[in-house]
Amino acid sequence: MAIFDAHAPVIIGVGEASRKTVAGEWPAPRDLAGAAIKAALGDTGQPQSVAAAIDTIAAIRTFEDSGVSLGTGSPDNTPEAFGAAGGITAKRLIYADVGGQSPQAMLNELAGDIRRGTCEMAVLVAAEATGTAKRARKAGISLDWSLPSDTPFDNRLSSFPILSRAEIRHGIISMPLAYSLIENARRMELGLNAAAYAREMAALWSAFSAKAETRTHAQFPGFRSPETLQSDDNGNYPLTDIYRRWHVAQDAVDLGGAVILTSAGKARELGVPQDKWVWLAGAAEAAEPPLSERAFIHRSTALDFAIPAALGQAEIAAADLGPVDIYSCFPCAVFAAVDSMQDAGRALGDYTLTGGLSFFGGPGNGYAMYNMAAMVDALRRDGSKPALVTANGGVMSKQAVGVYTATQPRIAWSGDAAKGYAPTPLALDDAPQGKARVRSFVRPSGKDGFGPATLLLETEGGGRTIAMMDGAVDVDLGNVVVHVTPGEKRHIATFIG
Repeated sequence: MAIFDAHAPVIIGVGEASRKTVAGEWPAPRDLAGAAIKAALGDTGQPQSVAAAIDTIAAIRTFEDSGVSLGTGSPDNTPEAFGAAGGITAKRLIYADVGGQSPQAMLNELAGDIRRGTCEMAVLVAAEATGTAKRARKAGISLDWSLPSDTPFDNRLSSFPILSRAEIRHGIISMPLAYSLIENARRMELGLNAAAYAREMAALWSAFSAKAETRTHAQFPGFRSPETLQSDDNGNYPLTDIYRRWHVAQDAVDLGGAVILTSAGKARELGVPQDKWVWLAGAAEAAEPPLSERAFIHRSTALDFAIPAALGQAEIAAADLGPVDIYSCFPCAVFAAVDSMQDAGRALGDYTLTGGLSFFGGPGNGYAMYNMAAMVDALRRDGSKPALVTANGGVMSKQAVGVYTATQPRIAWSGDAAKGYAPTPLALDDAPQGKARVRSFVRPSGKDGFGPATLLLETEGGGRTIAMMDGAVDVDLGNVVVHVTPGEKRHIATFIG
């Protein structure tokens, strides 16, 4: 029998909240966060003693503080405000960086602190009330969610580039446009036409929609057939040449989530029942340069590193996993993990526990809080197999992966997430002239049809450049050879002949 690992990090409580469980017509994020914290404390079975032991509160950055403002304002100190709403305080307050990777990456960091003994009890919390903010704006109601504070905290806001200047100059100004480039590149790599690939995406998302019906706080539950997901029904309008509305993360949500983390020894000391513990067995993180500067566009080489690295720390094979939830802002984010895991026996619906960001909901940077909660629920019901969750930020730019078990891992987690991935960015040709082949493309959709295409190109010399093709283009541009001309603001591609 293994020696009890008292320093091992374990999750001992999870909590979720939504407008389904929080009173009031116009809940603020801190109302949802507070309800989630209280639910997580209750979930431990020892709420008073756990609350008294908390020394760290880490809040996931809200969209209001991530450059996507709806004009509601936000607390001066979000981790303090979220904690206070949940009836807790802590000496150490952290406000995590922008990106959907941040919940798992933050948990990896806190788990390492617990392993090293520099943290005793941590609460990780996220909340968004984007749905309420949008309803209020539509109703002409002004909301003020600001809250003064002069308490110092660790503000993790970085300047990591999500979109490059070249991409923005050439029309890539939103996540659906950026991810469409990845999606079309994958379609081209597989040799599929648009109709065949649309069927692949619809099959995946239909299986995900079925899972959303199993989660209490799902914001957009309801089974959607593959046929429905390929039609214009229910406002499923085109966003780009490859995406429709229900292909993308739906952000009009009101959600709060919390996870409580401590050491196995502290959990035992406080009397938290051991059947509630979930152990971190492996972790990995990786980051990519902007999309146009990556050697491979059709898959995530960062995820190709992070998933095997996290599994390797735990000495677990992908085929041995039970519960899995892959960050699912767009279909290609899931397909990238499917390609990395190479687990042919896993059904499409078994790549999610929540229904994903289209159907459970896309709460800004915080979705991975809810896939972790669902993972804990799954392992408590059946802990016979380990679990894996992924978290993704930007344009598949930042990846964080966690492997979890319901019992003490056979190999103790070291306390450090694997971070050995080191990509080499491609230098874009900023004065392209002559022939080039289309390696991916995207056309935005509007009321008047599709707009100008953005092209990722391979030049005759094997370099990479980016250009636009003006005018309506209704042909498949995959692998088409075009003529590209440099421009001061943007490069222009035209058909040859």
